[in-house]
Parts: sequence; C-alpha cells; structure tokens
Amino acid sequence: MTKPNLQFIKQLHGFSRALFSTWLYHRRFNILFDAGEGVATGLQNRVFGIRRVFLSHAHADHIAGLVNLINIRNLGAGDQNAPLEIYYPKNSRLLDYMIEYLTKTQKDLSFELYWIPIDETFEMPLSDQKGRYFIKAFKTEHTPRQLSLGYNILEIRRKLKPEFENATQQEINAAVWAHGKDYVAEDFEQTVFSFAGDSRPVNPELVKETLCLCHEATYLDPEDDERGFKQHSYLEEVLQTARDAKVSNLLLIHVSLRYKLQDYACAVADLRLKTDLKSDVYILYGSKFYMLTEDGKLQRC
Repeated sequence: MTKPNLQFIKQLHGFSRALFSTWLYHRRFNILFDAGEGVATGLQNRVFGIRRVFLSHAHADHIAGLVNLINIRNLGAGDQNAPLEIYYPKNSRLLDYMIEYLTKTQKDLSFELYWIPIDETFEMPLSDQKGRYFIKAFKTEHTPRQLSLGYNILEIRRKLKPEFENATQQEINAAVWAHGKDYVAEDFEQTVFSFAGDSRPVNPELVKETLCLCHEATYLDPEDDERGFKQHSYLEEVLQTARDAKVSNLLLIHVSLRYKLQDYACAVADLRLKTDLKSDVYILYGSKFYMLTEDGKLQRC
C-alpha cells in the first residue's frame, strides 16, 4: 500500500447507515450523490454549493432529504438563485410522486429546478469544472422492479504515447518542435470517482482503476442478510471487486446498524489480507469517515 491520500476524503461530506439514510456530497465537483434524510441538516449552508444531484435509485432512504434540501435552497441565507439539476433513474414511481408533491408545494422557487430522468447510457460533460471532466452512468443490480444506477466521474488526461515512454527529454522536445504536442502525447480517460449506490457488487470493468470507489458493504456475511433478498453486498465480495478493479481507494458505505464500528473494522482488516487487496480502505460510519491503517487500526479522517 502506498501512503494514504487523505486529500480526496477531505472533499467529501456524507452520512450512510443501512435502512436509515445515505447521501454523499463531493464538494470538488459540487455534486450530491443521493439525498437521504438529514442531508440539509448535515450540510447546512453547504447546500448552496450543490449544483447537481445524482440519485442512484428511488428508495426512501436515498431520496427523503430532497424535500428539505429544496426548501432550504429556497429560503436559507445563501445563493438562492443558482439553478439545481436533479438526475434520477427513469421510470422511478416514487420519484414521480415526489416531483408531483414538490411541484404543488414549491411553486415560487427563487431558482430554476430541473428534474432529468436518465438511464445507463447517460453521459454529460461537467462544463463548470476547470479540467476536462465528465460524468457517466452505469447500471447496477439492486431491485428487479426499478432501474438503479451508479456514476463515474472521469477526467481526460494526457500521457506520452507508448513509443515515447523510454525517450529522453531531449528527444521528446525535438519531436514536439518538429511535429507538435499531439505527435508525442495522447488523451486517456481516468476515472477519478465512482459511486455505486445500493447494489450487489458492481462489475470491476465498470470502475476499473478508479481513484476512489464508493461502494456499499452492508453485511459482513451472507447469513446476516436474514431477509434473503440479495439486494445488497457482502464485505468480502466488495473487497474482491476493488481488488479486481485495481482501485486506488475504497470507501465503504451503507454499513448495517447491527455492527459496531470496531468489529466491522476488524473484519475489513482480516478480509483485506485474505483477498490481497492493495487499495487504501475507508469507512463512512454514520457521518464520520475513518481510514483503516496498514496494521488494521482505525484512524479518524
């Protein structure tokens, strides 16, 4: 494992507890992923920084905070004129009911509010960012009766073409002078952040080499899923997914209330060795972020 990169975790604010509420705000991109109960209370005036909301699915613990979020954006002491875009999986009946309710009760908003239904083919540039960033949706496996989505934020970066990887700086400079920068370098897509929402383990290819994978790991063991719905992920298979995808950082969310933090962390430490996971591992337990050190101890971020 390399030295932990705490910079990315400092860009995140969130809360996640299985069954109760999940939301995650990435302030670097002004994006809120899911909007469970308490999001406005948790973020307070930070809600005015949100420009886009991306919902993974329409279960109540992921959308119940929308009502107060929109209300605070309209009435609070902040930028009340900044537009808000809410992207959600199409044909989500619960979202349709909520949109109808908000349309009737929030008629005089001070900002433009856009509800945008999408599917797994969705892709959009993040034009308000300084770099060359865009966001892509991908399909996840949660419930059979409704579409659920995950999201990748990608950056278009530059790298040397393979034929110049072993060239000296002098040779590279000469090639640039003779033929231009595009002769020696090419674009590539780097996934910088991945949010999987509630889901069975995602296909590692969908989040390959992401800098941060945010993935639920509700249960330590399949036997703990007493309802047997198989709608959520077990810890070991999530660590295997992160290993196979070669992610740099893994953020575990949606931990069941039945587990004490220390017990959960011990299980992560044991299974990290068993699965030979090289990624740095973080846990969002309630509203607090923790890093798991190399010796299996918890460190508050």
